[in-house]
Amino acid sequence: MKDSAKAGLEQFLTYRLHVLNKLAERGISARYAAKLDVTLPEARVIASVGSFGPFSIMELARHANLDKSQASRAAEALIRQGLVQRESSAADGRVVLVSLTQEGRALYRKVMPIARKWNGDMFDCLDEEERAAFGAALDKVIRAMNARERKRAANRRV
Repeated sequence: MKDSAKAGLEQFLTYRLHVLNKLAERGISARYAAKLDVTLPEARVIASVGSFGPFSIMELARHANLDKSQASRAAEALIRQGLVQRESSAADGRVVLVSLTQEGRALYRKVMPIARKWNGDMFDCLDEEERAAFGAALDKVIRAMNARERKRAANRRV
């Protein structure tokens, strides 16, 4: 591969975000494994259900930023450990939701401080103004990409 091609790739936002994501995931995964003996997908399930749940597996996958199969496997592992339970939806008895057990809520209270600390550690190289600008820029790009995705989905339905 030519150096000019490599240099071009490293300038793509998607490439740089992917690198950042992988570094962030490795760091938080190591912390969850060492301190709580849970995997990253399991911690995401605990954090998502604890913050927003109960969820169906599809909703959980979306909120936890996991594939449906990853969300399902992580939820099943947590069910086996007694940290998550299945329940029927009050709105639609055919829908199965996952919620935290008492032990799961206790784990949630341990997961969130680790996540907050790692989030802070990742950005300690930035001052407050840089953090605010970075966050605002990311939010703006995310809103724009979501709007494009909604427009693309609407055009497919027409």
